[in-house]
Amino acid sequence: MGKALTEAERLALGKLESAVEAGVNATLSVIAAGKALAEIRERQLYRASGSSWEDYVHTRFRLSKRRADQMIAFAGVTDALDELRDESGTVVPDLSERAARPLAGMDAATIKAVVAEAAAGGDITPASIRKAAGRRKAKAARVPRPRRFKVPGAVVIVTFNRKSNGSAIDALAAAHRQAEEELADQAEAAA
Repeated sequence: MGKALTEAERLALGKLESAVEAGVNATLSVIAAGKALAEIRERQLYRASGSSWEDYVHTRFRLSKRRADQMIAFAGVTDALDELRDESGTVVPDLSERAARPLAGMDAATIKAVVAEAAAGGDITPASIRKAAGRRKAKAARVPRPRRFKVPGAVVIVTFNRKSNGSAIDALAAAHRQAEEELADQAEAAA
């Protein structure tokens, strides 16, 4: 049997245990809130307010759209992890919201594969999950830098989106240069 605690230590322990319980309950509340937000968004139950999803979560809950989406994603990840625990008996620790973020946006089968890979190295840690998830997530396309073109009387700046690799503008620029050269040749021939 352990050593007895003093009255002051028992009081301190009680306060500390209450803080831990509040933290655990807060995590469970975030999961429940994420599930509720997912259903509100999926069924568009906010439509009576006449506002967009972003306006609704900001006005009603003082949440940014990004934060609401994070809560929804966390709830989805915890559901997939619960299924994994039930199906395979794999020991998956309860993950914090931040530790589970690399799994957001993945389907349940991919989450299971990521957790299995993270567990292969021994303990499942946020770092091992992040590393395994990083192998499965598509690499973000690099957006080409904006290009500047001088045209008579102006400078045109072309900014690309993620879907563009800039090759179309290169062809356009080459055609523009060729047309300028042809015009210069015609002007010389006329003179």
